[in-house]
Amino acid sequence: MWAFSWVLIPIAGILAGAWSEWLKFKEKQSKLGASTETLEASFETLSKKLDEQNQELVCRIQNLEAIVTSADWDQLTATEKMPSSSLPGSNEMLELPSMEAEIEDEAARIAKRLRS
Repeated sequence: MWAFSWVLIPIAGILAGAWSEWLKFKEKQSKLGASTETLEASFETLSKKLDEQNQELVCRIQNLEAIVTSADWDQLTATEKMPSSSLPGSNEMLELPSMEAEIEDEAARIAKRLRS
């Protein structure tokens, strides 16, 4: 039995090397695990913020669609001046810019340039 004891020395060296490599691997894994956990936490917070922003934008778009598709919007854009009594919270006249005057001025300017 003692004759084969010399075989135990290399086996013990191999096992010691494997053990040290395993400890190095575990150390790396624990470092990566900590950084992975922080990344997951930051990802979750960013994901929540993104969801909240998306909900806000969807709500704003729905409000804008409701405004644009309402009959009041058609009335506001169809007339130049309209009493704002149809609009909540306002007692003044609503003045919309007149595009016709701008078009007439532009046509007059072009005609004057062509005559000279």
